[in-house]
Amino acid sequence: MNRPTPDWATPTRRTWILHSDSELFEQRVEFAPGSPFPPKHYHPEQTERFEVEQGAMIYVVEGKEHRLAAGQTLEVPAHAAHKARNASVDELAIVRWETRPAHRAESFFRTAAAVDGAGLLTGALLAHEYRDVFRPTGLVGLIVPLLAAVARALGRRLPVPVAPDVKEP
Repeated sequence: MNRPTPDWATPTRRTWILHSDSELFEQRVEFAPGSPFPPKHYHPEQTERFEVEQGAMIYVVEGKEHRLAAGQTLEVPAHAAHKARNASVDELAIVRWETRPAHRAESFFRTAAAVDGAGLLTGALLAHEYRDVFRPTGLVGLIVPLLAAVARALGRRLPVPVAPDVKEP
């Protein structure tokens, strides 16, 4: 790793930002053994490229499963429904992950990490707020606007992501 301390972490992922500007958001992500699939989703305008650096990953893209080992890559085009997880329950997987164009990818990932495990309504609020870069598919995608409205009516708000160079008071 370039830095010993990740830019953010959740119980199943640790993330280091490698590059972030309007055209490219690049991160290195450690996926814990046994990490679950996130919701199946797509990105309206972004392409993602994944390069497995260590371990193995399972990607499901448009219903087709791809198992990638270290040194292998996969590109997921905009609008392609997908999800990914560590293929192993015993070993760490490390992935270099590029998102082009970046748009609000960094802000989305920082906010998602901050609310990880906060529940369905907060997850819906996150997906609705960042629908320009992340859209769940299927029934979940259909009910996100309704659940986000309920979350707002209950006074739920998303945290403002803090950039690494901004110190919290």
